[in-house]
Parts: sequence; C-alpha cells; structure tokens
Amino acid sequence: MKFSIIIPAYNAEKEIHIPLESVYNQTFKDYEVIVIDDCSKDNTYDVLQKYDNIKVLRNEKNLKAGGSRNRGIACAQGDYIIFLDADDYFAENTTLEKINEVIGNDTPDIVYLGFRIVGKIEEDWIPTEENSTFTRRARDWKYENVWDVCWNREFLNKNNIKFIENKFFEDFNFYYKGIIKAQSYKVASFITHIYTMFKDDSMTSGINPEKLKDLYYNVNQFLDVLNDENIDEKLKPDIIYAIYRVVEYSTRLLKQYEINVKKEN
Repeated sequence: MKFSIIIPAYNAEKEIHIPLESVYNQTFKDYEVIVIDDCSKDNTYDVLQKYDNIKVLRNEKNLKAGGSRNRGIACAQGDYIIFLDADDYFAENTTLEKINEVIGNDTPDIVYLGFRIVGKIEEDWIPTEENSTFTRRARDWKYENVWDVCWNREFLNKNNIKFIENKFFEDFNFYYKGIIKAQSYKVASFITHIYTMFKDDSMTSGINPEKLKDLYYNVNQFLDVLNDENIDEKLKPDIIYAIYRVVEYSTRLLKQYEINVKKEN
C-alpha cells in the first residue's frame, strides 16, 4: 500500500465529510484512510460509521491531535503517511497521483508539499529545491505544519519520531525533528492541500493559560534536539534559529492573551 491518510477528528460531525470526500475522489486508489475520533461530544463517531473502506479508531480518553495521530501512525500500513485535518482537503482529485509520480521509484524520507490557505488569510506556499533546504525551512518557512510533508512511515518508525501527546501546539516538535533527521527528500512543487485558517474553534483563536503552558512545554522539549548526538553539528545554528522563531511566536501569543484579558476586565 502506498499511502496512509491519517485524520484526527474532534467534534467534527459537520465537516468530516470534507477531507473524506476529497480522498475518495482521488484517481490514485492505492491508499487507506484512518480516522481517529478523539472523544468527540457530538455525533462524529456515528457519522463515520456511514463510510465504507475506512479505519475508525476511537480514543478512550482525549489525546488531542498529537496522540490521535500517533495512534494512526501505529495502525498505518502505507509506505507513506499524509496527514489531513478534519476540515481540510486535497486540492485536486489527482493529488495522490501527482505525489506518487514525484516519489517515483525512490524512497525519500520526506516529500515537501505545497498548500493553499483560505479563510481570513489567502496565501499559496509552494516548496522548491531552493526553499526546501533545512536552512531555509528553519529561517524562512512560515508554517511548521506536519500536513505539508508526506512522511516515509519506515523513516518515522526507525527514528522514533512521534507527537507529544495530550498537548496543544504539538506540530512543530514533530515537524522539525522530522526534517532535521531526514537524509533524503523530494519536492512536490504544486498545491496539494487546502487549509482553512482562523476557524472559530481553531487552536490559536481562543488562546488561554492552558494552551500557553502547552506551548512553552513543547518549546522546552524541542531544546533536547541540541543534545542529540546524532544531529549534524552544522545544522545546530539553524536549529537554534528555529527555536528562536518558535519562542518569538510564543511571545506574540502571550502578548495577545494579555491584551484579551485587559479587554475583558
């Protein structure tokens, strides 16, 4: 099997059809779909029962997106893993076919994917050979999203790359550790995903002390990368820069939280 499409879902009964239909409409059919219901309080699980040819995992306790994706990875059988969020979707019905053509007969550790942001911000982010070096990714790439990379499953398991569970802001740890350890990559210089930003229930819209605490926890865990003996010393200046960018982002969110508190009072 070529691809495992992993979709974490929490209270997604109204939108889970969006990613699923974009997968089912693909011209390339060598894939499996794994949806993890993360203790939804709505009818997400019942909605999922209506779909054929889908693996549905149901968490016994809320693990957030990171823990749910870990369950999906453990269950996956595809050569490559692609993550979708519960309200995002593939840009075209030939997306998987085109990614498969980029991979070809090789087995790259990762494939960088392009994406389009829709919503309150409208942007296209297209990877190229030039902007996909680790230096450029660490210093210039604006979004550390695990779904803008197609991940070699064997590579993830071999390097024990997993998400931090039961925490918000789990993406950047997985993302950076993955691209740091990748020994080979390819570039899909076209839009594969449509990502809806700044949804009313998005992680960053409603910043609160719990989310800030999780953010700083993840930053602290990421610092351990600098102590990894297997990391090339030449990469460490760029790793430090990536850490700086994440800390800077954390500071902006903290300031926004303080502004919101003042407004409420």
